[in-house]
Amino acid sequence: MVSGLVMVAAAAYMYLAPQLPSAETYRNVQLETPLRIYTADNRLIDEIGNRRQPLTFGEIPEVMRNAVIASEDPGFYSHPGVDIKGLMRGFWGFVRGVNLGGGSTITMQLANNISFDNDNVYLRKFKEIPFALQIQRELSKEEILALYLNLIYFGAGADGIGAAAFIYYGKPAGELTLPEAAMMVSLLPCPSPCNPLADPERARERRNRVLDRMFNQGMIDRQQLADAQAAPVTAERHGRNIDVPAPFVAEMVRQQLYAEHGEETYTQGFEVVTSIDGDKQLAAKQALTNGLEEYYDKRHGYRGVDAHYESSDVDPTAGWLQELLAVPVYGNQHPAIVAEVGDRSLRVLLKDGELINLEWNEMRWARPYISQNNAWPPPQTASDIATVGDLIRVKQIDGKWHLGQIPDVQGAVVSVSPTSGEILTLVGGYDFGRSQVNRVLTARPPGSNFKPFVYGTALEQGYSAASTINDAPITRSGYRPNNYDNTFLGPITLRFALQDSRNVPAVRLFDQLGSDAVIAFASKLGIDTSNFPRGDLTVALGSQDVQPLQLVSAYATIANGGFRVEPRFIREIRNLPDGVIYRTQQILACGGDCALYENSVTDNADPDQAQPVPRAERILDARVAFILNSMLRSVVVEGSGRGVQRALNRSDLMGKTGTTNGPQELWFSGFNRDIVTTVYVGFDQPRPLGESEQGATVAVPIWIDYMREALKDMPERTMPRPDGLVDRLVEKTTGRPARPGEPNTMFEYFRVENEPDAPEDEPAGITPDGENSEVSIETLF
Repeated sequence: MVSGLVMVAAAAYMYLAPQLPSAETYRNVQLETPLRIYTADNRLIDEIGNRRQPLTFGEIPEVMRNAVIASEDPGFYSHPGVDIKGLMRGFWGFVRGVNLGGGSTITMQLANNISFDNDNVYLRKFKEIPFALQIQRELSKEEILALYLNLIYFGAGADGIGAAAFIYYGKPAGELTLPEAAMMVSLLPCPSPCNPLADPERARERRNRVLDRMFNQGMIDRQQLADAQAAPVTAERHGRNIDVPAPFVAEMVRQQLYAEHGEETYTQGFEVVTSIDGDKQLAAKQALTNGLEEYYDKRHGYRGVDAHYESSDVDPTAGWLQELLAVPVYGNQHPAIVAEVGDRSLRVLLKDGELINLEWNEMRWARPYISQNNAWPPPQTASDIATVGDLIRVKQIDGKWHLGQIPDVQGAVVSVSPTSGEILTLVGGYDFGRSQVNRVLTARPPGSNFKPFVYGTALEQGYSAASTINDAPITRSGYRPNNYDNTFLGPITLRFALQDSRNVPAVRLFDQLGSDAVIAFASKLGIDTSNFPRGDLTVALGSQDVQPLQLVSAYATIANGGFRVEPRFIREIRNLPDGVIYRTQQILACGGDCALYENSVTDNADPDQAQPVPRAERILDARVAFILNSMLRSVVVEGSGRGVQRALNRSDLMGKTGTTNGPQELWFSGFNRDIVTTVYVGFDQPRPLGESEQGATVAVPIWIDYMREALKDMPERTMPRPDGLVDRLVEKTTGRPARPGEPNTMFEYFRVENEPDAPEDEPAGITPDGENSEVSIETLF
């Protein structure tokens, strides 16, 4: 029988030999290194793909080598790569329908790991035998064992023992103890369901069986066996030392690399340096998370507990802890189960086993949610909020635990540099683990956030900020817009119309300019207008969908003085074999202030290829951009965005709120010369946010919280004033030229070709001194 099997094996080898991989293919199997993504200052954002830290045979501890041999292949050093007796035993067991143990050696497992991925299970097994024999001839036993332990999957994203030792125990493989090495080997047959992170008790039992085999093989003595089997399970997930969590950015990087490199994205050791500013990214994430929770969600009432668990009469805590293990933390919201209910307090169990108290002041906000406009009545006792066994959410504020809840509402924050177009921060939602939709790239109606493009078109066509537009009823094709306060003011200046976000003047101006002109203006600033309907007056009020990334880029053109910038988030890509394979071409968007910014965009350039940085394309007259800057400054000083000025008290901030019908979307886009930031808030499935909501109630406070940190220690900086402008005294309401000493006047900017005639009895060319008017235009900056 044996001779017959030998003859069959020989014939099979002769047939299969030409199909087997060449020696170089498996001798030089590339050990995988995951994609790593970094901030601009080289702080780790994410690591995607299985980690593999290759080790030489000498770096693998003896206890690990013994454990894997005892468990997987006791005859490793004596057989020629294939265990004939083991194969016969396995085949006989298969025929009888009983498990008599497998015949797969370490060498055969290695053969399977490095080839035959596309074969069916029977053909793969058949090919393993001749391939294992070939490996045995080509490699030493030490090389085979080292290659096996570097390639085998240990679960939890760890390929190879080097990565597994770090992920499970946070240490190099050379420092693994006997029970830890046995635990690692116990994972090999079922790395996912059997690992100690998923099922510690099952993993402990499997570890102890490996230790029994080591004892039976004489590799350890009885005392070592007893001590190791008594050792507790100490494995826990050790993170990848993420410095700046930015999963939405990481996913954008992953998608771009995958489109170019396919599966090699996760194995070739790609390292991507992004344009993300680490500190600003952390501030943006915190501002959005806290803002959605505090500025919106809590104000609309408590939607109730997440679930309820019945308690055991013997030890309810143990059962609850098991339930909590499966419940993730989202945003700031930690899961907790109510253990005791007092008159005005709750005692709750956290997933780490700690019992904490929630006092009345930290939960009295929980009025029952009825609708977006109604939450009532206020709770009187803690039992109005929760009962024993309820799963609730809690968050920590200044060291105290508060009742919380996961917001239904979503949002986004994105910042760019108006000088380079680089994305500085990007947060695409409340929590990536809860929803992977990137709302920075999701188009929604921007409402009044679109109005600056209407007024920019007017300025480009010869209007001035002092030109008047009639705030009076208008009807076109059955459409009759209204102002938010249901009033009409008559003729008002464009500056005031934008400052106060009046709808009717914006629609009337859009009608005068023509939809083609406004849409063309928005398009050249980077707004995708391909689906904008022509002749639709609602476009003036931001009725058409626009991505936040497009909006922030368009506002960047206003901020930098009229230069088109394309948003970019990758600075450099390198991999292990080739080093740097891509470096972005920097651009400089600047007018009279280029000297301030040249160094900032050349820091990451290759010093051996240093060249003058190309200038961005000018798409907007600098004077139009400057006047539009000043109009958006008025919004922040006196208009719908005045909360920004009150909170931050800087002279270089400009911006515009946005609120759509319903309201269903809330926006604020604001900037100085160095940072442009757009904030969006809304439900993923559009529905009203509540009658009292507007851009100023939620989006503006989030913007303020972020920009307070982003602008910390940064000097105030605005677009420099270009040549070709004059200042003239005008009456603030009507925009007509005024005389010194008249009340309610201000100095307004005009392009020289649009300079208004001086009032009668006043010499032309009067210059502003700020003494005879209520407002000097210079005070806006």
